[in-house]
Amino acid sequence: MKAFETLDRFQTPDGQELTFHRRDGDYFVYLDGDELMSSRAPGSETALAGLVCCGLGERPRVLIGGLGLGYTLRAALDALPRGAEVVVAEVFPRVIAWNREYLGDLQKGALDDPRTEILESDVWDVIRWKGPWDTVLLDVDNGPVAWCLDSNSRLYDQPGLLQIQAALAPGGSVAFWSAHQDPRFLRLLRKCGFDARSQTVRAHGEKGARHTIFLARMPYKR
Repeated sequence: MKAFETLDRFQTPDGQELTFHRRDGDYFVYLDGDELMSSRAPGSETALAGLVCCGLGERPRVLIGGLGLGYTLRAALDALPRGAEVVVAEVFPRVIAWNREYLGDLQKGALDDPRTEILESDVWDVIRWKGPWDTVLLDVDNGPVAWCLDSNSRLYDQPGLLQIQAALAPGGSVAFWSAHQDPRFLRLLRKCGFDARSQTVRAHGEKGARHTIFLARMPYKR
């Protein structure tokens, strides 16, 4: 097996190091030496979109928080109609550059799809100022208490969830990717008025690590 080729590295505003690697045709992203994602096991990132993007109507507005390796974007586009609008908020410009330079074959043209808009922005700002959204997909952390940026904590507390709720269209939904189950977070979603559940998904088909998708939908008001 070939050794890792380090393609790029940089420090986040919180002082952590994000590194981008390639080996035997696969790509890997590490945060402070721990694997954050890879092209070898994208199943749960694909499931994040597949679980919520079907049946959203003819012209849904979808926000994806975190570009990653592009798998969630590709899955969302595959599930959505021609009239959809898909906005991707990626806080790190270098991650967007990785996708454009190295990952076009993985994404199958997702960044150049006419439905796609890529914003170099914190997803928190895009949620608040560019809604309403039919669904928001958040894959920016390892879970509700394992943040890649300390500022992301506001996405998971009660005031933040109520802010997300206010940015959703009637009957809209939000989905969170997590490396682990978190019963406390599920209870908090329900406390905020969401119809919420969690679903376990696998990283590679029916194999690989077990990850969790939290699915939260606002009931239609009568």
